[in-house]
Amino acid sequence: MNPDEVILNNFIDKHPFPAARALERLKEEDVAAFLEQQPIEKSLKLLELMNTGKAANCFALLSPQLTRTLLENGNISFAESLCRQLETQFLESLLSYISPKKATAIRQKLEQKPDTVGVLMVPAIVVNKEMSVHDAIEIVKRNKENLESYLYIVDVDGSFEGGVKLKELLLADRDMVLEEIMITQIPSFLPETPIKKVINHPAWYEYRYIPVINRANILLGTLPYRMAKEITYKADKQGTKEILETGSALGELYLLGLTGLLQSFGK
Repeated sequence: MNPDEVILNNFIDKHPFPAARALERLKEEDVAAFLEQQPIEKSLKLLELMNTGKAANCFALLSPQLTRTLLENGNISFAESLCRQLETQFLESLLSYISPKKATAIRQKLEQKPDTVGVLMVPAIVVNKEMSVHDAIEIVKRNKENLESYLYIVDVDGSFEGGVKLKELLLADRDMVLEEIMITQIPSFLPETPIKKVINHPAWYEYRYIPVINRANILLGTLPYRMAKEITYKADKQGTKEILETGSALGELYLLGLTGLLQSFGK
């Protein structure tokens, strides 16, 4: 790695916001060429911080293998915002080549209106009330990556019936059925509700995840408080960081120098 590449990589790691701004100044072909040479994690970070329209245009110019890898490894909110900007034919082709699980999750997000509960919801761990505590604990063990403070009860048609506190589940007799320890009065949100209308909901004082159900009472997923909070203040936080990192004369010099390095790096 030559000295210019070392400087460039160090700057991107320490100052990702101005690095993303510098990329936005370049031609889309040059940005794509640059991203092709970067580690997946770094490419994802830069694309997430760029203007969404510009990022999508650059993304469409990447190699098919890299676009699939980025979608598979990026978080679902990033994938959803990017895919909304892509042409339908390109998007359908792209989704057909990634894992069915990720493609289904992205399609579900795209069916929702932007900045609504449905866009930010995540999968819920679902059980039925006839299940034993022992069997429910086994399900929890198999779903560690999606672990919440509740399991959610649905009937055979997927209708929401209540939930079971994880703490209560672990303390219960293994032969008990979930109906004996379930809670039926749990607040829920509709998927079309704007995020700004639920961010200050009093239910957050007691719940970190709130079920998302449609008007037919079908459980669609859950809304994590952390994601609702992050999306609400993301623009403000990003704007503040950009001002702090690029507002000074020195910051602007760094930005201009970085733009030149980026232009030469992809050639």
